[in-house]
Amino acid sequence: MDDPANLLYFPGMTVLSQAPILHPAAPARFALYGELPGESELELIHIEDIRSRARLYDWTITPHSHREMRQFIYVAKGGAEATLEDARIALGPRSVLAIPDGVVHGFAFERETLGWVLSVETRLFETPAFAPVQRLIAQRGFGVAKLDLTAAKDRDVNFLFCRLHEEFFDAKEGRGAMLDSLTSALLVLMLREAPERTGGGDAPDGARLAAGFRDLVNRRFREHWSIDRYAGALAVSQSQLSRTIKRVTGQSPAALINARLLLEAQRNLHYTEATAAQIGLDLGFQDPAYFSRFFKRLTGVTPRRYRLDSRRRG
Repeated sequence: MDDPANLLYFPGMTVLSQAPILHPAAPARFALYGELPGESELELIHIEDIRSRARLYDWTITPHSHREMRQFIYVAKGGAEATLEDARIALGPRSVLAIPDGVVHGFAFERETLGWVLSVETRLFETPAFAPVQRLIAQRGFGVAKLDLTAAKDRDVNFLFCRLHEEFFDAKEGRGAMLDSLTSALLVLMLREAPERTGGGDAPDGARLAAGFRDLVNRRFREHWSIDRYAGALAVSQSQLSRTIKRVTGQSPAALINARLLLEAQRNLHYTEATAAQIGLDLGFQDPAYFSRFFKRLTGVTPRRYRLDSRRRG
C-alpha cells in the first residue's frame, strides 16, 4: 500500500477535535437508526441511500449502536463528520467507514450527501459463502476503519453499491443469492484496500474483545467450552468477558454460544439429510433427547418440525 489515500484510521489517530464527545448514558440500540426492534422484519443484509434516512433527521444521526450488525458507510459525494466512541473522523467523497457491532457512532452529514449505508448481520459472516470475507477480516483487522478510495476503485465500489441497492428492492428470482454474492464481492473489494493487520488497536477495547470472543466461538462451539475457559483463552476474567459481551452485543456469552450452536443445527436440518440425533452428536450433544430439548427451547419447535417447515418455505 504505497498510496497514502488508502489508510485505516482508528479512534485516537484521526481526531478532529480533542473536545469530549458526549453520549447518552445508555446509547440507543436500534435495529436500524430510528427503528425500534420489531418494527420491521429485517433481513441479514439491508442497504439504503444516505439521503433516505438522514433527511428525516435534518442530516444529523445522534450516537447509537447496533447489536449483531456491521455497517459500512460509503460517501460518494458530500461529506460527514462521524463520531465513534470518543473520536471524530472526517468523511469526504470516495470514502468508506466500517463500523463493527456494538460501537457507538453518529454522523453530522453535509446536506444532500450522496452515498449508501450497508448493514450486514454478523451471523452472515459465519456462513460458508462468506468464508473468504471472514479470512480477509482476520488478516486485515477490519474493525473500526476508514478507507479513502482511488478514483478507479471508487468506480467499482459505487457500481456494486448501486447494483446491491437495485437487487434489494427487486423481488426477482434468486434475490437472496444475488444479495449474498454482491455483498461478498463488495466487501472483498473494500478489504483489499486495507493494510495487513499490524497489531491491536483497530477498534475500541470492548468491540475488539467481542470480535475475539466471536472468532473463538466459531472455532470451538462444538466443544461446549465453559465461559471461564473462553475467558482464559482471551486472557481476561470471566466477569470482564461477561460484562463486555453484554455491553457490546446486548446478550450474554452463553446466549451467543447457544445462538451459534442453533445456527449450525438449523443449517444442517435444512441442507442435509442427517437425522436430528446425528446432527446433535456432531454439535457435541451426546444425548439426542437433550439436543431436541435445547433446540425446542430456542425455537419453539422440534428439529423435525423445523426441517419440514424450513423446506416448505424453500
